[in-house]
Amino acid sequence: MLTRLRSILRALTQRDRLRHDLDEEMDFHVEQLSDDLMRQGMKPEEARREARRRFGNPEHVHDRTRQEMDVALFDEAGRNLRFALRGMRRSPVLTGAFVLTLALCIGFGTAVFSAVDAVLWKPLPYPAAERLALAGLHDPDQGNLTGRVGIDGASWLRIRDEAEGFQPAVFSGWVQGVNLSASGAARFVMQQRIGAGYFSTLGVEPLMGREFTVQEDVPDGPPLVILSHELWSGTFDADPEILGQTVRLKGRPHTVIGVMAADFRSDESVDVWTPIQASTAGEGSGTNYTAIVRLPTGMSWEEAAARFAAIAPPGGVSAAMRFGVVPLEAAMSAGYRLPLLILLGAVGLMILVGCANLAGIQVSRALEREGEMSTRQALGSGTGALVRQLIAENVVLGAFGGLLGLVVAVLTVDGLAVLFRTNLGVMTPMAVDGRALGVAMGLTGLATVLFGLAPLVRVSRTDAPRLLITGSRGFTGGGSRLLRKALLVGEVAMVTVLLFAAVLLARSYGHLASLEPGFDASGVWTAQLSLDDARFADADAATRLFEETVRDLREIQGVRGAAVALSLPYERPLNMPFRLEGDDPDGRPRLANLVYVTPGFFETLRIPVEAGRVLDEHDGVGSAAVAVISEGLATAHFPDGSAIGSRLTMGGAEGIEVVGIVGDVQQAGAGWGSSQPVWAAPTVYVPATQVTGPVLQQVHVWFSPSWVVRADAPSPELVASIGRVFESFDAELPIARTSSLEDVITRAFGQTRFQAVFLLTVAGFALLLACVGLYGIVAHEVQQGRREMGIRMALGVTPGRAVVVTGMAGVRLALWGLVAGGFGAIAAGRVLASLVWGVSPNDPVTLLFLVGAIGGLALIASFVPAARMGRLDPAAVLKE
Repeated sequence: MLTRLRSILRALTQRDRLRHDLDEEMDFHVEQLSDDLMRQGMKPEEARREARRRFGNPEHVHDRTRQEMDVALFDEAGRNLRFALRGMRRSPVLTGAFVLTLALCIGFGTAVFSAVDAVLWKPLPYPAAERLALAGLHDPDQGNLTGRVGIDGASWLRIRDEAEGFQPAVFSGWVQGVNLSASGAARFVMQQRIGAGYFSTLGVEPLMGREFTVQEDVPDGPPLVILSHELWSGTFDADPEILGQTVRLKGRPHTVIGVMAADFRSDESVDVWTPIQASTAGEGSGTNYTAIVRLPTGMSWEEAAARFAAIAPPGGVSAAMRFGVVPLEAAMSAGYRLPLLILLGAVGLMILVGCANLAGIQVSRALEREGEMSTRQALGSGTGALVRQLIAENVVLGAFGGLLGLVVAVLTVDGLAVLFRTNLGVMTPMAVDGRALGVAMGLTGLATVLFGLAPLVRVSRTDAPRLLITGSRGFTGGGSRLLRKALLVGEVAMVTVLLFAAVLLARSYGHLASLEPGFDASGVWTAQLSLDDARFADADAATRLFEETVRDLREIQGVRGAAVALSLPYERPLNMPFRLEGDDPDGRPRLANLVYVTPGFFETLRIPVEAGRVLDEHDGVGSAAVAVISEGLATAHFPDGSAIGSRLTMGGAEGIEVVGIVGDVQQAGAGWGSSQPVWAAPTVYVPATQVTGPVLQQVHVWFSPSWVVRADAPSPELVASIGRVFESFDAELPIARTSSLEDVITRAFGQTRFQAVFLLTVAGFALLLACVGLYGIVAHEVQQGRREMGIRMALGVTPGRAVVVTGMAGVRLALWGLVAGGFGAIAAGRVLASLVWGVSPNDPVTLLFLVGAIGGLALIASFVPAARMGRLDPAAVLKE
């Protein structure tokens, strides 16, 4: 076997030398035969001529020799590849358009797969990640636990104490910004609070130091911190002596006990980790914790689910609830799964449209080359040789498209990662890796098969004698024309589905963006600060910060108003239960959003007052507890119009009097009331000065309040002035974020807008390909139908009638595609039902738009080439 392989390799690498040796050997045999013939009485020239005749064609000898050496197929492949490259050079425009279309389809498809794969399918970067799970409560009657759910402190204690054999840990689902002071400078960092054993449950260890112990992770435990590698190497210059040092975090000294490795990643961008110190009170009284567990080796998921289901829920939880587990990877990606699969499916349809369009081009080329192929068959070339040549041409085109597509993918994936991070909140690193390379190769192979199959079938069925007799102009092949039309109908159908999904999401975004905001965002700038800080733990310190900074902000030239709010419109607010006077104390509480504000908030945002008054400077610590409610809350809970003067209990404060009603403002969804990204949620506004210190401490763990400033003309100078106000108050109080309120609104629609723009881009490209394909079909019909139409025009058909007959052939194909795509659009609407708001999943306006848009483009693509029929000269055609 090895000898045979060496012989084949030698034949391939030393072709010229072997040919020279074989020529010398053939010359020797010819000379020997010539001598024999001359001895038989022939003259030298006749003997040499007869010897060469008897020996045969030297080229045939070469071919037989290489066939015996098993390299003839390699030779043929080389010839076919060289022929294919020459053909590409002869048609640079067509080849360039073909390769570029294929490259864009493959490249974009590979890049999107890389992004989706990183989020949904790639194994988590932890040892034995398939054994990691999230644990929580769910109602078995509603199905299995499928995503991330919060648990309270009592539920965590049940998991910790009763999940025998498992390795559990707890962490906060909220990653919140906090203040860090180090090296004489203050900065805003992202903090995650985790329980003891969190890293060991994940299967990782700190690069330096250790993680928190059970004795440290308790209420009022020691202030400790673990640093991320990026923070350690950047802010602390990779100080090797960092362990044991003290840094000021949240206004308190914290001891550094560890530094994580550079390659450690969680599902959020985190700079520091601190002990969560879980309890059943305060934060632990609500579902603010998340539990992670590692399954024992060898335990099945069914057994794990059964063991957790056997754990009794804590008191106060519905009797129907049961504990369950869900794979960590599935839980972390649950919120992204449907949107990302829709994006990937859209790209898949675009690739199919591209392949169908390229297949149509190849069929057209096959029709144009029928004369060539038939002549070659008549001259002795077998069908197999022609098929192999076409395969070589398709492979060359596919290889060029695939390589260029890989370049497109590499250049695109980083941009996609930024878009995913900005609009979807996906922090997972993305790159074109081995898995993506395999997908690129697979897509290239699939595309090559799809666009190359049609011409191969056509050539294998070519009737050479008949075509040579009738001539290329008289026999065009109905089968190929039917195939091209079928491909075009399929293209239009897929484009219809894509465009319907894109327009549906765009209309949903338009609905959300058109909602009445309830305030005037123009000219308003915002600054966000973290008050999860020991310096502002009591109400007096927070009040002083609010009053002095707001006063100084109002003194800035051009500022017309300033105030503070716990959360801004279009951002996620704090939701909290409340009761009205007369409610059953043992009954189910009501729910609303709670926002503390300082005087001037409603005036600064120009939120209209519907009844009563707004909060002012007289609503302080020593005055009666008051609140202003939104119109939506007043309508929902006071249908008789008795809201003003009523009292409610909320956040531990009783007898809060409602003194005013203001207009509704749009707020981000907070997991209750509405699944829309934004909605006019019922809201209670209370004076910031009347919120107690313990409540402030608790809510500032989750929320960073924002300062709002209305100015005549927001500018960089205004931003700098705002920064100086906070710096003069406390140099170690960094600003977390500054932005215009209009930017806040824009961010609220990030996911919906991104999905709509993404699908519109993909659908637009696919629609362009379909229009090019339709134009090509009609143009080919014009070319092939000149003789027939010329004769018909000579017999009385008008030029206008000729144009209509030719153009309607393309329009009918588009209509068939629209009909087929309409059924797909209905199915797509059902899939998108959970992602659209304010628009029906089978929106008739969108369907009518599709008919108009695709029908109009079909008319243009069909009648532009068909117009040439109207300029046809019947006399010239008859002369032909």
